[in-house]
Amino acid sequence: MKLIRWLFLFFAASSMAQQPPFRVRLLSLYHLHDVNIAPEGPVSLQLLGKQEKLTNLLTVRVEDGSIRVGDRVVRQLAVDGQVRISGGTIRSMSVRVPLEISAVHGELRVIALYPTEVYVAAVLQGETAGDMPPEALKALAVAIRSYATKFRERHKEEHFDFCDSTHCQYLRTDVSAAVEQAVSQTANELLWDRGSPLPAYYHKDCGGKTEDVAAVWPDQRSAALVSHDDPYCRQVSKSWTAELGRAEIAQALAAAKLQVPEKWDRIAATAHTPSGRVQELEFRVGDSQQRATVSASSFRFALGRAMGWNTLKSDWYEVNGGGERFVFTGRGVGHGVGLCQTGAAEMAHEGKSYRDILAFHYPGAAIGASAQGIPWITRAGAKVDVRAVNASDAERVLPSTEEALGWASGRSGLALIGRAAVEVYPTVEMFRNSTGEPGWVAASTRGNHVRIQPPAVLGAKLSSLLRHEFLHMLVESNAKPGTPLWFREGMVLYLSGESQATVADAMTVDEIDQAIQARRDEESVRRAYRAASARVAALAKQYGNEQLFRWLRNGIPSNVVIGSDKVAK
Repeated sequence: MKLIRWLFLFFAASSMAQQPPFRVRLLSLYHLHDVNIAPEGPVSLQLLGKQEKLTNLLTVRVEDGSIRVGDRVVRQLAVDGQVRISGGTIRSMSVRVPLEISAVHGELRVIALYPTEVYVAAVLQGETAGDMPPEALKALAVAIRSYATKFRERHKEEHFDFCDSTHCQYLRTDVSAAVEQAVSQTANELLWDRGSPLPAYYHKDCGGKTEDVAAVWPDQRSAALVSHDDPYCRQVSKSWTAELGRAEIAQALAAAKLQVPEKWDRIAATAHTPSGRVQELEFRVGDSQQRATVSASSFRFALGRAMGWNTLKSDWYEVNGGGERFVFTGRGVGHGVGLCQTGAAEMAHEGKSYRDILAFHYPGAAIGASAQGIPWITRAGAKVDVRAVNASDAERVLPSTEEALGWASGRSGLALIGRAAVEVYPTVEMFRNSTGEPGWVAASTRGNHVRIQPPAVLGAKLSSLLRHEFLHMLVESNAKPGTPLWFREGMVLYLSGESQATVADAMTVDEIDQAIQARRDEESVRRAYRAASARVAALAKQYGNEQLFRWLRNGIPSNVVIGSDKVAK
């Protein structure tokens, strides 16, 4: 069927776009072989293709590359509902989001499907314990949301987005009311840098001066992540001291496989970043030429893994001593890039808003729910305005938009009220970040506004895509408020002529609407569209096209909705 082959091009969002759930690996620092799952409310399990209720404690174990669930061995277990996970040495946690449990490399892997705002709240709780003034919590919520959006699929090759440790963003599932409020009051807001989500790094304490992102991650540059003085942090930040023995340092270096002279007895800072933090250390043997250079970040991580992450709290320090004892006297906690939590809290105490805090820590970054700061140019046609970043894209798309709108009007007999606008994004990433749609969705239409992926990506499919989107625009603008989503979407596919479906998938109208709105994965959306298309095609066959248009404008009767289950089969 053409519908199956082309569906990824023709999905248009009729409601506010949301990012798909983040796939987060829970308990990522543990080597799990068994866990206990206890229901804390209504819970359903999906295994062996069947759904059942969980009413008692359930133990899940690894067994020969699969998992044993009670007396059954399966490849994967899906859990939906509030549960408590416990067992062995793991920290017991209450989880309220869907879970997927499987065996990977002889260990259990627990993946949680976190909606964006739920994930932001869990990370905000984990990173702050909720112990910050409200405006500072709100600022950090925006930073966390931006960071998560920018670095989604960080663990793509492992088939999840983030882990739950500080390697990604540390999270806690027991979220306080203060954290929930901060997240809800900044819902959907991100920081933007020239149309892309800002990699909004943050840290505990800058010591009075933040760091340039390029000094820590040389492949990154942003005017919003440059080193600058932080008088707010300086007022309250405290220095720290770490006294370490040569033997324990040597052991940590060896464990991290950092090569230094065997008989080193001196450590000297030989290079610094623009902010004054140590960039390179030299390990020397007396006054001889036996010496080796180690990056300061590698050194700090080596000590952290061996002796605890608070051994050296940052790279901003002086090192003194020699022989068998070394004293590190420093300032700040963390890498120093982006938002300083200590400074943000002080700003909030002084009456600054979360927008003030963000503007101070990320100078020049824009705040908004959709992409900000895109350098658009506009080309106006007879009935359509085309906005693009690249003039060549605008010139290429404009003629196609006028032809597509004329085709859609002639095909449907519906008229467009007002002017239409088409935004052409220069990259798939920018399209996805602006619309909240997954990458396999090529266009998004709301009202008289169409947003599409780059023409170079769409290729020869550009014309048919625009025809479909304008048809969607006309159907939506003529539909009575409250007309079911399955009927509106089915009408678009029926009128486009792309659908050749004659048999509906076994889905109720509520299941169709839920699948299209959730957009959890491509296949479930395809299936929902097949079902919606088949229902409308069957209704057209029984009642005729004129009746379909009357239902579109005036509302579809409930008895027809219920009866469509039989008509579509």
